Amino acid sequence: MKKLLLTFLSLSAVADNEIYVDQSGSNATINLEQLGSSNLIGGTSAVSNTMTALSLDGLNMTLEINQIGSNNIFRSDGINSDYINGLFDFQGDGNTFDILLNSNDVYAADYADLDIEVTGGLNTFDIEIAEANNASYLDLDWIIDGDSNTLNFDIDYENATNILDIFGDSNTINFAGSGYAGTTSSDSGYFNLDLDGSSNTIDITQSSTLAKDWLSLTTNASNSTICIVQNDGGTTTSC
Repeated sequence: MKKLLLTFLSLSAVADNEIYVDQSGSNATINLEQLGSSNLIGGTSAVSNTMTALSLDGLNMTLEINQIGSNNIFRSDGINSDYINGLFDFQGDGNTFDILLNSNDVYAADYADLDIEVTGGLNTFDIEIAEANNASYLDLDWIIDGDSNTLNFDIDYENATNILDIFGDSNTINFAGSGYAGTTSSDSGYFNLDLDGSSNTIDITQSSTLAKDWLSLTTNASNSTICIVQNDGGTTTSC
């Protein structure tokens, strides 16, 4: 059983466009593209300036989001799926991307393959993956090209990779990774950060239990602050 509800609102030549989505069922393929400024993607009770979250439920999902412009919003508080393939492309300034994947334990966010590409500045990204589960075999790839972006992401994972490439200045990155199982580099939490720019602030916490956290950090940066904490249950530490 598959249900897909998409509504496209074009208010006027100068007004915002809005898409709200409520989808359930397996093997869904969803492609959403918005061109211009001050557009919104969210849930079924969406109201301009007070968007509720987009809702997607089901296995083997393909989701592609393209927002090209400035001051756009993509907000989801209910993407629940295993085997999801997601491509998120944001080009512009002042955009907001807010996603919570698998918060209600219906699925475990297993085998998720997510690619996030950002070109522009002053964007804000908040991501939580597997809030109450382990996202086994997660493959998360970021490419950020711009200045003054803020990324906050929290992953409860195992057997997973997280690769982040940043090109730009004055970006703020806050990452928290946790998990439980895994004993080798191939089946534990792996984070690769490649930073090229100045005056960036990076805060990384890896706190898996009975697992191995791995971090590879390559930087070409000046006037930047980088804090790394790895804690597998010992004394609490901070920078």
